[in-house]
Amino acid sequence: MNKRFRFFLFSLGLSLFLSFTVSAQLQQTDRLEIPTANDSGDQFEVFSLGEEGILTVLRGDPYSSRNQQWSFARYDTNLKMVWQNAYKLDNRYIPVMAYNGANVGYWLFAEPDTDRFLFVQINFQDGSIDSHKGNLLAGVDVQQFKVMGSKAIVSGYYRSRPIVLVHSFFDHTTRVLPGLFEKNTELNNVDLNMVDGYINVITYAYRKKNCVFEIKTYNYEGKLIKKTSLSDPKNSFISGQIVPLNESDSYLIGNYSVGCTPYSQGLYVTHVTDNEPEKAEFIEFSELQNFFNFMKPKRRQKMLDRIGKRKSLGKENRFRYRLLVHELIQTENEIVLVAEVYYPNQKSSTPIISGGFTRPYISRSMEGYRYTHAIVCGFDRNGKFMWDNCIPIKDLTSIDLQQMVQVTPVDDYFVLAYPQEGEIHTEVIRRDKVVVENEKFKLETKKEGQKILDSEDAYLLPWYDQYFLAYGMQKVGTSSLGQGKDVFYVNKLNYKTEDIGKRDNPEDQNPR
Repeated sequence: MNKRFRFFLFSLGLSLFLSFTVSAQLQQTDRLEIPTANDSGDQFEVFSLGEEGILTVLRGDPYSSRNQQWSFARYDTNLKMVWQNAYKLDNRYIPVMAYNGANVGYWLFAEPDTDRFLFVQINFQDGSIDSHKGNLLAGVDVQQFKVMGSKAIVSGYYRSRPIVLVHSFFDHTTRVLPGLFEKNTELNNVDLNMVDGYINVITYAYRKKNCVFEIKTYNYEGKLIKKTSLSDPKNSFISGQIVPLNESDSYLIGNYSVGCTPYSQGLYVTHVTDNEPEKAEFIEFSELQNFFNFMKPKRRQKMLDRIGKRKSLGKENRFRYRLLVHELIQTENEIVLVAEVYYPNQKSSTPIISGGFTRPYISRSMEGYRYTHAIVCGFDRNGKFMWDNCIPIKDLTSIDLQQMVQVTPVDDYFVLAYPQEGEIHTEVIRRDKVVVENEKFKLETKKEGQKILDSEDAYLLPWYDQYFLAYGMQKVGTSSLGQGKDVFYVNKLNYKTEDIGKRDNPEDQNPR
């Protein structure tokens, strides 16, 4: 075979490989750009409305002495504007948190050093704006804000003790849920059962050298109707999310530690019937097939050898990982838990589970965090652990502790993605198997000939079907020598899976 022919075969194979690879990569289908001035202090946020489109929020400089202009706009799935409306916020108020319901969004504002709060309500269909004023409690460090029916549920800490407030938009009354204001107690999550109208408050407390993990369930009126306690002689429950089956039957899934520490040892799942939890199934990290895949091969093998040696000697393994657990993903046949492993750059408090629809404006900590990897674990609808996978994250940091990795179910796959330095990193898994390893995708501008000169504050959001959103602030221009212009951007991204099956089952390409 001569050199020219070998080169031809190599070039042909390379071109086929590249064309095949591109067909399975992330694709940018639409882009929205909103001009802004870099020194204006304006802030930009995007909320997913699923197949109804997106909601963008553009707010003025929060340090301005004048009334702040909040501009709300809804765009359809082609990023075409449907409506736009504005609200002038009295400068006495500061933003605290946002919550998006099915058809309505709510923004919570507080007047510092008083008990006066403001609720701004946006109707997603027509953009109409309504507001409600209420008196909650002065000095509350708000951690979660949700709305159920005509009531706002605001949870946080008051004088270092947990508190949950229920405010009625109908009669403007505020009620404090009983049985929570205790010392050495942490709020873990406030879970709303929208179907039955229940408020589940999950806490853990340190009492008499023991960790107590409890679920207190309240009805819509705020009355305590049941209390469920979880305990184990060896392990401590750190977090939990409820998967309701019916009024008296549910699953609880979360992470646990050995001793009362915020450092996770593994995951657990337990069945709760008539307020009585069954014996929990504990899955330590060493039992996960792919948990240590974020390490380099030699280091990973050393870790596995050490784990195996300790087990052969009858010794327990000890892990010290901090997890940021996402809201559970529920499909028809599976319950999927996603958690990011992180390290605070400095000493930090235990993270609090936050639902995917809650957006805080004030963080409890301004320290930085470094992410190492994210784990994805699947359970069947009977709560049985089925599979796990992992996506390595390299050199990703964030000032605030927030979800960086987005997981989107697409057909029989999961697309995992996170933003970093103007690029989107993706990986595709099919349960415990990695189908497409880490790929990088550069965002493009709206106009031909323009390029991105600088990028900052990049975020990702799951949207609908196989689509998700990248948004933030960029400087775009025709040349790096020019100054360019600053824009807030939203990119619609699509991961097509038509050709992934060939990569998933390469033996199918060469049938015998």
